[in-house]
Amino acid sequence: MRVIGFASGKGGVGKSTIALNLGLILAQAGHKVVVIDADIHMANLGVLLGVETNPITLHNVLKGENSIHDAIYEGPYGLKYAPSSLSMDRSGLELGKLADAVKELSDYEFVLIDCPPGVGEDAEAALAASQEIIIVLTPEPSSLADALKTKAIAEHEGANILGLVLNMTLGDKTEVQPSDLATVMDIPILAILPEDIEVRRASATQKPVVIRSPASKFVAGINILAAKLLGKKVVPQPKPRKGFLSSIFSFFSRLFSGGKR
Repeated sequence: MRVIGFASGKGGVGKSTIALNLGLILAQAGHKVVVIDADIHMANLGVLLGVETNPITLHNVLKGENSIHDAIYEGPYGLKYAPSSLSMDRSGLELGKLADAVKELSDYEFVLIDCPPGVGEDAEAALAASQEIIIVLTPEPSSLADALKTKAIAEHEGANILGLVLNMTLGDKTEVQPSDLATVMDIPILAILPEDIEVRRASATQKPVVIRSPASKFVAGINILAAKLLGKKVVPQPKPRKGFLSSIFSFFSRLFSGGKR
Protein backbone atom coordinates (compact mmCIF):
# COMPACT_ATOMS: atom_id res chain seq x y z
CA MET A 1 0.00 0.00 0.00
CA ARG A 2 1.23 3.46 -0.96
CA VAL A 3 -0.36 6.33 0.94
CA ILE A 4 0.22 9.54 -1.01
CA GLY A 5 -0.93 12.89 0.28
CA PHE A 6 -1.57 15.80 -2.09
CA ALA A 7 -0.71 18.96 -0.20
CA SER A 8 -0.63 22.69 -0.86
CA GLY A 9 0.07 25.82 1.08
CA LYS A 10 -3.05 27.54 -0.24
CA GLY A 11 -6.39 26.59 -1.71
CA GLY A 12 -7.37 26.92 -5.33
CA VAL A 13 -4.30 25.29 -6.85
CA GLY A 14 -6.18 22.27 -8.26
CA LYS A 15 -5.07 19.72 -5.69
CA SER A 16 -8.42 17.91 -5.50
CA THR A 17 -8.76 17.76 -9.28
CA ILE A 18 -5.28 16.28 -9.62
CA ALA A 19 -5.78 13.66 -6.89
CA LEU A 20 -9.15 12.57 -8.30
CA ASN A 21 -8.09 12.32 -11.92
CA LEU A 22 -4.84 10.57 -11.04
CA GLY A 23 -6.85 8.06 -9.04
CA LEU A 24 -9.13 7.47 -12.02
CA ILE A 25 -6.17 6.84 -14.34
CA LEU A 26 -4.62 4.39 -11.89
CA ALA A 27 -7.95 2.62 -11.40
CA GLN A 28 -8.55 2.46 -15.13
CA ALA A 29 -5.14 0.78 -15.45
CA GLY A 30 -6.33 -1.97 -13.10
CA HIS A 31 -4.95 -0.77 -9.77
CA LYS A 32 -6.96 -0.81 -6.56
CA VAL A 33 -7.27 2.85 -5.56
CA VAL A 34 -9.15 4.87 -2.97
CA VAL A 35 -9.16 8.67 -2.79
CA ILE A 36 -9.85 10.24 0.61
CA ASP A 37 -11.17 13.77 0.87
CA ALA A 38 -9.45 14.90 4.07
CA ASP A 39 -10.34 18.56 3.52
CA ILE A 40 -12.92 18.62 6.29
CA HIS A 41 -13.59 22.35 5.94
CA MET A 42 -13.91 22.67 2.16
CA ALA A 43 -14.87 19.19 0.97
CA ASN A 44 -15.45 18.94 -2.77
CA LEU A 45 -14.45 15.46 -3.93
CA GLY A 46 -18.07 14.34 -4.08
CA VAL A 47 -19.02 17.51 -5.92
CA LEU A 48 -16.33 16.90 -8.54
CA LEU A 49 -17.83 13.44 -9.06
CA GLY A 50 -21.37 14.77 -9.25
CA VAL A 51 -22.32 13.21 -5.91
CA GLU A 52 -23.27 15.99 -3.53
CA THR A 53 -24.41 13.98 -0.49
CA ASN A 54 -23.37 10.69 1.09
CA PRO A 55 -25.02 9.03 4.11
CA ILE A 56 -21.69 8.31 5.83
CA THR A 57 -18.58 10.44 5.38
CA LEU A 58 -15.10 10.88 6.79
CA HIS A 59 -16.65 13.12 9.43
CA ASN A 60 -18.48 10.11 10.88
CA VAL A 61 -15.20 8.21 10.94
CA LEU A 62 -13.37 11.03 12.74
CA LYS A 63 -16.20 11.19 15.29
CA GLY A 64 -15.78 7.48 16.00
CA GLU A 65 -19.27 6.66 14.73
CA ASN A 66 -18.25 4.50 11.75
CA SER A 67 -15.39 2.55 10.26
CA ILE A 68 -13.53 4.02 7.28
CA HIS A 69 -14.91 1.12 5.23
CA ASP A 70 -18.43 2.41 5.86
CA ALA A 71 -17.48 5.75 4.29
CA ILE A 72 -16.07 4.33 1.03
CA TYR A 73 -18.13 4.49 -2.16
CA GLU A 74 -17.80 3.21 -5.72
CA GLY A 75 -16.73 5.69 -8.39
CA PRO A 76 -15.99 5.48 -12.14
CA TYR A 77 -13.57 2.83 -13.45
CA GLY A 78 -13.77 0.97 -10.13
CA LEU A 79 -12.23 3.86 -8.21
CA LYS A 80 -13.23 4.02 -4.55
CA TYR A 81 -13.58 7.30 -2.70
CA ALA A 82 -14.22 8.47 0.85
CA PRO A 83 -15.85 11.92 0.89
CA SER A 84 -16.01 14.48 3.66
CA SER A 85 -19.28 16.08 4.66
CA LEU A 86 -20.51 19.34 3.17
CA SER A 87 -22.01 20.19 6.57
CA MET A 88 -20.53 23.12 8.48
CA ASP A 89 -20.69 21.15 11.76
CA ARG A 90 -17.14 20.25 12.83
CA SER A 91 -17.91 19.37 16.45
CA GLY A 92 -16.54 16.14 17.88
CA LEU A 93 -13.93 15.52 15.17
CA GLU A 94 -10.78 13.75 16.35
CA LEU A 95 -8.19 14.47 13.66
CA GLY A 96 -5.80 11.86 15.01
CA LYS A 97 -8.23 9.13 13.94
CA LEU A 98 -7.37 9.78 10.28
CA ALA A 99 -4.02 8.00 10.48
CA ASP A 100 -5.63 5.01 12.20
CA ALA A 101 -8.36 4.87 9.54
CA VAL A 102 -5.80 4.89 6.73
CA LYS A 103 -4.00 1.93 8.28
CA GLU A 104 -7.20 -0.10 7.83
CA LEU A 105 -6.94 0.25 4.03
CA SER A 106 -4.04 -2.14 3.53
CA ASP A 107 -5.89 -4.06 0.81
CA TYR A 108 -5.57 -1.07 -1.54
CA GLU A 109 -2.53 -0.46 -3.73
CA PHE A 110 -2.91 3.32 -3.63
CA VAL A 111 -4.50 5.50 -0.97
CA LEU A 112 -4.56 9.08 -2.27
CA ILE A 113 -5.28 11.71 0.38
CA ASP A 114 -6.57 15.10 -0.69
CA CYS A 115 -5.06 17.10 2.18
CA PRO A 116 -6.47 20.40 3.46
CA PRO A 117 -4.50 23.44 2.28
CA GLY A 118 -2.51 25.55 4.69
CA VAL A 119 -0.66 24.76 7.91
CA GLY A 120 -3.50 24.15 10.38
CA GLU A 121 -4.10 21.11 12.57
CA ASP A 122 -6.26 19.44 9.92
CA ALA A 123 -3.47 19.78 7.34
CA GLU A 124 -0.91 18.42 9.79
CA ALA A 125 -3.13 15.42 10.54
CA ALA A 126 -3.48 14.60 6.85
CA LEU A 127 0.27 14.93 6.28
CA ALA A 128 0.93 12.71 9.29
CA ALA A 129 -1.38 10.04 7.82
CA SER A 130 0.54 10.06 4.53
CA GLN A 131 3.66 8.04 3.78
CA GLU A 132 4.55 10.11 0.73
CA ILE A 133 3.74 13.70 -0.22
CA ILE A 134 3.21 15.46 -3.52
CA ILE A 135 3.12 19.25 -3.21
CA VAL A 136 0.86 21.07 -5.67
CA LEU A 137 1.41 24.72 -6.51
CA THR A 138 0.79 27.27 -9.22
CA PRO A 139 3.46 29.35 -10.99
CA GLU A 140 3.36 32.45 -8.82
CA PRO A 141 5.61 33.67 -5.99
CA SER A 142 2.92 33.54 -3.28
CA SER A 143 2.16 29.91 -4.11
CA LEU A 144 5.86 29.12 -3.91
CA ALA A 145 6.17 30.75 -0.49
CA ASP A 146 3.22 28.71 0.79
CA ALA A 147 4.65 25.53 -0.74
CA LEU A 148 7.88 26.04 1.19
CA LYS A 149 5.88 26.13 4.43
CA THR A 150 4.07 22.93 3.43
CA LYS A 151 7.38 21.25 2.68
CA ALA A 152 8.70 22.17 6.12
CA ILE A 153 5.65 20.68 7.85
CA ALA A 154 5.78 17.50 5.76
CA GLU A 155 9.44 17.03 6.62
CA HIS A 156 8.63 17.59 10.30
CA GLU A 157 5.97 14.85 10.10
CA GLY A 158 8.56 12.49 8.60
CA ALA A 159 6.80 12.02 5.26
CA ASN A 160 8.78 11.26 2.11
CA ILE A 161 8.29 14.17 -0.29
CA LEU A 162 8.09 12.69 -3.78
CA GLY A 163 8.14 16.01 -5.59
CA LEU A 164 6.14 18.89 -7.01
CA VAL A 165 3.28 19.22 -9.45
CA LEU A 166 3.20 22.63 -11.09
CA ASN A 167 -0.38 23.33 -12.13
CA MET A 168 -2.23 25.92 -14.24
CA THR A 169 0.82 26.94 -16.27
CA LEU A 170 0.48 29.25 -19.27
CA GLY A 171 4.07 29.12 -20.45
CA ASP A 172 4.45 32.86 -19.89
CA LYS A 173 7.94 34.18 -19.11
CA THR A 174 6.62 36.09 -16.08
CA GLU A 175 5.56 32.86 -14.36
CA VAL A 176 7.64 31.02 -11.81
CA GLN A 177 9.82 28.79 -13.97
CA PRO A 178 10.32 25.08 -13.24
CA SER A 179 14.09 25.57 -13.03
CA ASP A 180 13.56 28.14 -10.26
CA LEU A 181 11.21 25.80 -8.40
CA ALA A 182 13.65 22.91 -8.53
CA THR A 183 16.40 25.13 -7.14
CA VAL A 184 14.42 26.73 -4.32
CA MET A 185 12.34 23.73 -3.23
CA ASP A 186 15.20 21.27 -3.71
CA ILE A 187 12.80 18.49 -4.74
CA PRO A 188 12.02 17.14 -8.23
CA ILE A 189 9.17 18.28 -10.45
CA LEU A 190 6.95 15.32 -11.24
CA ALA A 191 4.59 16.99 -13.72
CA ILE A 192 3.85 20.36 -15.29
CA LEU A 193 0.14 20.75 -15.97
CA PRO A 194 -1.24 23.46 -18.25
CA GLU A 195 -4.10 25.85 -17.67
CA ASP A 196 -6.73 23.92 -19.61
CA ILE A 197 -10.29 25.07 -20.32
CA GLU A 198 -11.35 21.42 -20.30
CA VAL A 199 -10.65 21.27 -16.57
CA ARG A 200 -13.09 24.11 -15.95
CA ARG A 201 -15.69 22.54 -18.19
CA ALA A 202 -15.32 19.24 -16.38
CA SER A 203 -15.76 20.94 -13.02
CA ALA A 204 -18.84 22.82 -14.26
CA THR A 205 -20.47 19.61 -15.50
CA GLN A 206 -19.34 17.62 -12.41
CA LYS A 207 -17.66 15.06 -14.61
CA PRO A 208 -13.92 14.35 -14.13
CA VAL A 209 -11.78 15.64 -16.98
CA VAL A 210 -10.21 12.19 -17.48
CA ILE A 211 -13.68 10.96 -18.42
CA ARG A 212 -15.03 14.06 -20.16
CA SER A 213 -11.92 15.07 -22.13
CA PRO A 214 -9.40 12.19 -22.12
CA ALA A 215 -7.41 13.71 -24.99
CA SER A 216 -6.90 17.07 -23.23
CA LYS A 217 -3.47 18.47 -22.43
CA PHE A 218 -4.22 18.32 -18.72
CA VAL A 219 -4.92 14.59 -18.89
CA ALA A 220 -1.69 14.08 -20.83
CA GLY A 221 0.15 15.64 -17.90
CA ILE A 222 -1.70 13.48 -15.37
CA ASN A 223 -0.71 10.42 -17.38
CA ILE A 224 2.93 11.48 -17.04
CA LEU A 225 2.47 11.74 -13.29
CA ALA A 226 0.84 8.29 -13.15
CA ALA A 227 3.68 6.76 -15.16
CA LYS A 228 6.27 8.18 -12.78
CA LEU A 229 4.44 6.83 -9.75
CA LEU A 230 4.30 3.42 -11.38
CA GLY A 231 8.00 3.54 -12.23
CA LYS A 232 7.48 3.62 -15.98
CA LYS A 233 9.81 5.44 -18.35
CA VAL A 234 8.63 8.90 -19.31
CA VAL A 235 9.93 11.08 -22.13
CA PRO A 236 11.52 14.02 -20.30
CA GLN A 237 9.95 17.43 -20.69
CA PRO A 238 12.24 20.17 -22.02
CA LYS A 239 13.99 22.24 -19.37
CA PRO A 240 13.09 25.91 -19.70
CA ARG A 241 15.60 28.69 -19.26
CA LYS A 242 16.00 30.18 -15.82
CA GLY A 243 13.36 32.82 -15.16
CA PHE A 244 14.05 36.44 -14.35
CA LEU A 245 12.35 35.99 -10.96
CA SER A 246 15.27 33.91 -9.71
CA SER A 247 16.35 36.58 -7.23
CA ILE A 248 12.94 36.44 -5.54
CA PHE A 249 13.14 32.67 -5.21
CA SER A 250 16.68 32.89 -3.83
CA PHE A 251 15.27 35.21 -1.18
CA PHE A 252 12.56 32.67 -0.28
CA SER A 253 15.15 29.92 -0.18
CA ARG A 254 17.37 31.84 2.24
CA LEU A 255 14.34 32.83 4.32
CA PHE A 256 13.10 29.28 4.85
CA SER A 257 16.54 27.73 5.27
CA GLY A 258 17.60 30.12 8.01
CA GLY A 259 19.91 32.04 5.72
CA LYS A 260 21.93 28.98 4.73
CA ARG A 261 22.56 28.76 1.03
